[in-house]
Amino acid sequence: MLTHTFLHLPGLGPSTERRLWDAGFLTWDDFLNAPQPPLASSKVPLWREELLASKERLEAGDADWFATRLPPAETWRLFFDFRDHLACVDIETDGTPQNEVTAVALYDGIHTARTYAHGKNLYDFNDAITASKVLVTFNGRCFDAPILTSHLGAKLPKAHIDLRNVLCGIGVKGGLKKCEERYGVDRGDLAGADGYLAVLLWREYSRHGKPAVLETLLAYNAADVLALPVLLAHAINERLSQTPFAHLYTQPIPAPGENPHAPDPDVLRRVWHERRPGSGWGR
Repeated sequence: MLTHTFLHLPGLGPSTERRLWDAGFLTWDDFLNAPQPPLASSKVPLWREELLASKERLEAGDADWFATRLPPAETWRLFFDFRDHLACVDIETDGTPQNEVTAVALYDGIHTARTYAHGKNLYDFNDAITASKVLVTFNGRCFDAPILTSHLGAKLPKAHIDLRNVLCGIGVKGGLKKCEERYGVDRGDLAGADGYLAVLLWREYSRHGKPAVLETLLAYNAADVLALPVLLAHAINERLSQTPFAHLYTQPIPAPGENPHAPDPDVLRRVWHERRPGSGWGR
């Protein structure tokens, strides 16, 4: 999809991109090979130079270069050229103003999701993320990524598909759980749980150190990242429907990956029962 994209060119917006597509300029080469594109703009020579640079950067696998030039709602276009280098990431924190990281989940959409826990292997995440070129999160631009950078010192990809931005671009708003409900994602025993459960679980684990409590926290954390490829596929297909390229790139909707952790029913009943209405938590 990137080779059909013109939005990353300086000063070129969605309406101009649509004009190019409607005029039959569907790829970078169509633009570069035309004696005169159908645009009365002094920027045409600059855009030609930028498209030549785009071909070089794509050949080099430089996702960051494109991500810094695309609007946040359009970063879904990175998926097709970098699908083998995605990192779905979600964090849990302790619920204090300091936002200490208690758990991180990482999923590439193919292999088993990996989790990292405070006091165990949390900083191993920093090494694991270096193999990825594109971050996939929900609201991670505002929350997960800054915290991972400031608290863990993680060096994250600049290329970032934040599904909250992408879904808002098609009018789908609300938190992660609301979006999951819209697209039929089933969390099983964790249905109805939100971010406050993770806070309660961490507090319980900090007090008593019971493995079943940590296992339940990690199961919740992993469920967040396992849902992201499902939401991404739905978002991509809806965004594609607004382009001439849906027949080329429409994605099958994957099933959520298998959770490597299992929530303990007794822990869920006991800890979730402690929740009080009006807590103000939820994510």
